[in-house]
Amino acid sequence: MTKLLLITVLLPVVALSACSKKVTVEEEPSIGEEVIQMVMPKDGKAVHPKFGKEEWFAFGAMSGVGETPANGVAQAYVFEDGSYALTMQLNIAPASDGTFYEAWLASEESDAPISAGHLGNFFGDARHQIKFESSEDFKSFLQVSVTLEQDDGDPLPSEQLVAQGQLRVIKR
Repeated sequence: MTKLLLITVLLPVVALSACSKKVTVEEEPSIGEEVIQMVMPKDGKAVHPKFGKEEWFAFGAMSGVGETPANGVAQAYVFEDGSYALTMQLNIAPASDGTFYEAWLASEESDAPISAGHLGNFFGDARHQIKFESSEDFKSFLQVSVTLEQDDGDPLPSEQLVAQGQLRVIKR
């Protein structure tokens, strides 16, 4: 019984090793890379190469609204030259043809939201991002939202809110 077991187990291993040949695995070419540019703090403060030292910072989590699954993060900065910058990374299903996602900033002190622009989706998957820069002071605009917009040229936000977040000011 032991000889039969050894023959049954070892014979296939010996046979396979005798027929082996060198197999080369070729790597597939890269499909590209996504670069998300954001200011990173060093020694407690961030320094933007164009705008200077960070004077104010806020961040907040983004989440889907209603039945829309989404998550991400938004970060806002004001720099020593007075420039404002908002970056957002949002994971959400790609918008269907004829539609796009638009980011908005809102404040309790203002009636009208401010468009931060269309979210980019460079690979056709869930990763979306935006970078919004302005010389205006938007520190009081702590509510961030994303709407699904029809590509119809209407500059006003649609009623289709898909994601939102609240920026929280951080002292560094």
